[in-house]
Amino acid sequence: MAPHSSALKHTLEELLRHRRLQAEAPPLRGQDRRLLPLPTGVNVVDEPLGGGLPRGQVSEVHGPPSAGRTALVLSLAARVTRSGALAGWIDPRDRFDPATASSAGTDLARLLWLRGRAGSGRILSESAAATGTLVGAGLFDLVVLDLAGIPFPEIQRLPGATWIRLQRMIEATPTALVLVADGHVAHGPGGVSLALAPGSARWSGPAGPGRLLRGLVTEVRAGGHVLRPVAFERVAGI
Repeated sequence: MAPHSSALKHTLEELLRHRRLQAEAPPLRGQDRRLLPLPTGVNVVDEPLGGGLPRGQVSEVHGPPSAGRTALVLSLAARVTRSGALAGWIDPRDRFDPATASSAGTDLARLLWLRGRAGSGRILSESAAATGTLVGAGLFDLVVLDLAGIPFPEIQRLPGATWIRLQRMIEATPTALVLVADGHVAHGPGGVSLALAPGSARWSGPAGPGRLLRGLVTEVRAGGHVLRPVAFERVAGI
């Protein structure tokens, strides 16, 4: 890695090593967080998954823009941070919107946002390294690597062992790593792949030029299983 990115990685590791980021509500004595799934808060998604996304696994949420991929993961981040746990969001393209996340219920004080540097030719490799640092810390219940909007050929330039390495790093931790992307990237052997497709629009008020887009109905697939349509009340395009 470049000297600048190495310095940033060292700073992040020092911050985590001294445990200056800690959950306010530790698990109950004898409770193994690794056995508890992370609920997204969307029942029609959580129920067939046994309660939510599995910990210790790489999972993915993918689909085209306006399919609800970011809205679903923000719902997950909101549940995690409101419970007193920590979440990390690695954002190579600097597309994360704190206002939208806060409106979705995310406690921003409990979310570590790592923004990409514009013009960096190593942004994906740097983001993968930062992801490894966060999942290896064991402090975060949720780590999101946001690859949405990045052309698939660029993602393919990452070494194929990247996802295997991240899976091996995470499998003994209570962390769930979620990849957000335009299409399928990777998931662990026990992870979940959620494919989203945009459906019908939901409008406020009667038909006419003055009505506003209130949300979209999204179709969700978990592997080959089609879940019931999910309605997201959100800003279109995320």
